[in-house]
Amino acid sequence: MKKQYLLSIALILIGGILGNLLRYTERMPDRPVTFEKIPYTLNGYVGSERQMETYAYDILQADTTLLRDYTTEDGTIIELFIAYFNSQKYGSQIHSPKNCLPGGGWRIENIHPFMINLPDGTKIESNRLLISVSNYQAVMLYWYETRSGLIRSEYGLKLDLVKNALLFRPTDAAIIRVTIDSNSGNAGDSEKIIEFLKVFYPYIEETLPF
Repeated sequence: MKKQYLLSIALILIGGILGNLLRYTERMPDRPVTFEKIPYTLNGYVGSERQMETYAYDILQADTTLLRDYTTEDGTIIELFIAYFNSQKYGSQIHSPKNCLPGGGWRIENIHPFMINLPDGTKIESNRLLISVSNYQAVMLYWYETRSGLIRSEYGLKLDLVKNALLFRPTDAAIIRVTIDSNSGNAGDSEKIIEFLKVFYPYIEETLPF
């Protein structure tokens, strides 16, 4: 009984020490994000900058964001959104679209894992969502990136945060989200996003300090 009591105290002390280390010991990224490296015009895509409402930035609490619409030669519009967080340790953790979209009035019609294969061999395991509001539908692919690489799930993102904090690595992270208008939610919409990423993902990767 005494041994169990001492073990409980030891675990509480260890937990407290680790908690304080995670809270007050932090290594910051060694370079900033450089979204200006992502071209506005490339391979027939023409981009234009957009801004969200002020309250959306206040809720998001990201350190740096990018929001652009890219228009193709046939008039298709693809939205690229990236939110980068210098640190996730002090109340600025990434908000999942699974929570943000319904809060903004969107309905998630379906969601499932979706693999993106790029020409250089990069494999991005993303989330594919069909979302709607009123009579409008869109297909969205999103995923997270951290010091450990590409992460699909919110649970994996939490585990990665703990791992990087324990290793005294920067806990910075980004969410990358690509959205396209859709009348049917069919596979062709996802393929258009993949074609977009084949062109722009190398530049996206270069902008992030991972």
